[in-house]
Amino acid sequence: MRYFPLIFLLLVLCVSAAEFSTPARVLVRVWQSQDGLPSNVVRSMVQAGDGYIWVATAEGVARFDGFDFELVEPEGDLRRYRLAYSRLFTTRSGGVWAATYQGGLFKVSDGRMKRVLDNLRRPGPPRVMQLVEDADGGIFYKRGQEIGRISDDGAVTVVTPTDGLLQLLAEDLKKQETGGRIVVDGKNPELHDRSGGVWTVGSAGGLAIVKDGEAPISVDLPLRGQAYAVNELMEDSEGNVWVASPINGLVRVRHARVDVLDTNEDQIERAVWALTEDHAGTWWIANRRGGLNRWTTGESEYVQLSSSRSASAIFEDKDFKLWVASRDGSVYRYDDGVFKPQFVKTQVPSKVRSITQDEKGTLWFGGSQGLASYASEKVRRYGREDGVGDMDLTVVQPFPGGKIIAGTASGRILLGDADGFETVAKPEVLKHQWVSGIYPVSKKETWVSTLGSGLYLWNGKKWYCYDADDGLPDSRLTCVLDDGRGCIWLGSLGGIIRAERKQLLAHAADAEAAVQWLRLDHTDGLPSRECIGGYQPAGWLARDGLLWFPTGSGIARVRPDLVKRNTVPPPVYLQSARANGVPHPVVSGPITTEPGRARLEFRFVGLSFSAPEKINYRARLAGLDDSWRELGDQRVAAFEAVPPGKYTFEVMAVNGDGLRSAAPARIAVVIEPRFWETAWFYVSVGALVVFIAVGSGWAAARMRMKSRIQALKIRNAREGERSRIARDLHDDLGASLTEISILAALAAEDAEKTALQPSLDQLSVKAKHVVGSLDEIVWAVNPREDTLRSLVEYIAAFAREFLDIARVPLRTDVVREIPEFPLATPQRHGVFLAAREALNNIVKHSGATEVRLRIGLEEKALEIQIEDNGCGFEPDYAAGGGGNGLGNLKQRMQEAGGNCRIETFRKQGTTVFLTLPLLTPAKPLS
Repeated sequence: MRYFPLIFLLLVLCVSAAEFSTPARVLVRVWQSQDGLPSNVVRSMVQAGDGYIWVATAEGVARFDGFDFELVEPEGDLRRYRLAYSRLFTTRSGGVWAATYQGGLFKVSDGRMKRVLDNLRRPGPPRVMQLVEDADGGIFYKRGQEIGRISDDGAVTVVTPTDGLLQLLAEDLKKQETGGRIVVDGKNPELHDRSGGVWTVGSAGGLAIVKDGEAPISVDLPLRGQAYAVNELMEDSEGNVWVASPINGLVRVRHARVDVLDTNEDQIERAVWALTEDHAGTWWIANRRGGLNRWTTGESEYVQLSSSRSASAIFEDKDFKLWVASRDGSVYRYDDGVFKPQFVKTQVPSKVRSITQDEKGTLWFGGSQGLASYASEKVRRYGREDGVGDMDLTVVQPFPGGKIIAGTASGRILLGDADGFETVAKPEVLKHQWVSGIYPVSKKETWVSTLGSGLYLWNGKKWYCYDADDGLPDSRLTCVLDDGRGCIWLGSLGGIIRAERKQLLAHAADAEAAVQWLRLDHTDGLPSRECIGGYQPAGWLARDGLLWFPTGSGIARVRPDLVKRNTVPPPVYLQSARANGVPHPVVSGPITTEPGRARLEFRFVGLSFSAPEKINYRARLAGLDDSWRELGDQRVAAFEAVPPGKYTFEVMAVNGDGLRSAAPARIAVVIEPRFWETAWFYVSVGALVVFIAVGSGWAAARMRMKSRIQALKIRNAREGERSRIARDLHDDLGASLTEISILAALAAEDAEKTALQPSLDQLSVKAKHVVGSLDEIVWAVNPREDTLRSLVEYIAAFAREFLDIARVPLRTDVVREIPEFPLATPQRHGVFLAAREALNNIVKHSGATEVRLRIGLEEKALEIQIEDNGCGFEPDYAAGGGGNGLGNLKQRMQEAGGNCRIETFRKQGTTVFLTLPLLTPAKPLS
């Protein structure tokens, strides 16, 4: 099924900034003094090379950007005089010049009118009528018969023209004559536009456009009871025609891209719900009041339904029968000039929103009561068993292969036939939005419009979405059409939208591929921004190729081949800049602010005179945020609390047809830091911190060194004292005890068999025992023995000597490689005493015939294992601490920082485990 659009006639006669349209295809807009124009007396116009339009009025010369007029004052004392500007000129290099009625000439320089030629003080002076630039950049003027050259510094020299200069002046005169200027007094201006049209001024006012092969177009200008006088005509770079009126201000005339069909002849209202074109070319138009309007060119007839409800769906079947569904009511068929109700014996179908017909001729009805079909005089309603149920259908359309595709109010898409339907898109896919239109191109290309989530493409397997993130101007779509020229057209609540089909398909394949969207709205002649949706058909492609769209203010029609994209990139310019509220010039950069964080504000404007209201902007502050900020139509960009640094502000304009500026406008910004935010401050603070850290570290290291030196001194002194004590004990007391022992033994030999012999023998044994004890004390006191190796060697030697005296055999398993690991004296002495106590217990209590001594080094501990084959004792006795001997063992090991464990069983011997943890792993020496 096809859709349709309409066109619109805009005619509003107003003297202010308002839109006017003629019965042909042009729109007129007028600017007057209340819109900022310096005066309604406009004498001349010109568009400079930078894109601005300059206007000479009775109150001065102004620059126009599509929004505001900026008056340019003369320099110095000339501001006190009223200068009568007559004509404006522009040169290839971009300069703007203004001639006066008194023969003077001024040039716009640095925002001021600078005098080049003085006024002539005589009646009827000749005026500067021509100003040209030669190939070498030389500027020449012609005032009456005088021809002169203007140097770069403004000096004027009268010259004799060369043949080349005369030829240049002749070409310029012809260009002015065809470009809309009066070159012969008393003759009306005439403009030859770039499309081949000729614009002429009628004697009674108004404009006429004549083009070969086409009917003349009359342009009705806003009149005030008199002929509309015209001083000049001008065509700008976008193809708009401007009119300088000596009475009514500045006028812009542009071709409308939308026409309006006005059918309001006391028969229907302007608000149109739906429309369709039948096989004979007659249009059937549903309106808000109810019933339909049957319309052909030049004739309109109202046709009433049997009910007073308005129509919600219109369809012509293959037999050329017209079907109409009333809003929330019955379905009618048009027979013999009368709409007759159908399905009177059943409530199905009713409340229908969309009607279509498949390849077999079956009629399908979709609405708030679900889906129904009609074939061979039989009605069938499709329920849950058919995959439909109580769904609210909004669109039904035929699908290739004899199937039907349908959309619902909740965003579900169904595909099927009389055998049943399947869901090809759940509501989540279309974001639960109302399906407003479906256009199947093939089984692998179906376009779906929604009233809220944009446009969708289904390739038979996957869905693709086009919304605001993809540049779609408005996601509230009312219909989707194909113009047969490679473009998809969309009705929306924000105007009529167009996109090239190949670009849409390319974007589905590659998300980076750009889509250029064109939107038509009131600036293009659309009577109402909102196209009406919710009724079918909500758009139609007519047999003559026009697209018809229903709106609340009439029927809009678009001729696709005449809708041309504005291909002139909109230049964009900075107008002002403020930093912390202080204005800064934007002619040259950079903008430098006072120290500290700053608030930056930039004002700018893009030039697109066809539709300045449709220009959108995107800006960024490079260095702060390199991503572009979308500003819409806002012409101000502000940045709060910008930190110190160097930045570049950039802004681009996008015209109403999606074309961006060729280059962004930019200006450098430097925000000075406070002294504590400068690099030298950070370097200084860093250096100070490093100095303090180094100094503190040096001082702490020095204090630690002093403390260590002091500790070493004390330790050395203590060890020296211990060495002296050990030496004195060994050399003095030890020698004396040895001497006593020897003397006691000799005396015992001399007193053999006397009463003194037992006492002398006992004295000799005691002396030897004291010498052994003294040797242990010397070993324990001597600091040179404070090592792990000394402890192991001493324990092994003592065990051999002690058990040898006791005549108990000893088997040893002592690690050979012992590191010089330092041990504190209490540790060394405590472990030794524990080992000695264990050996002593074996000799005194165990009755062992063999002892085994094992000394080993684990990863972080010294382990001593003393095992005997004696009588042993009860484990509970060992666990309870045993006698004093066993208790002494555990106590000594605890005091040394180790632990003691005893394993024993009666008549199975005893094993004593002594373990001393080491602060660092004790690894054998390599």
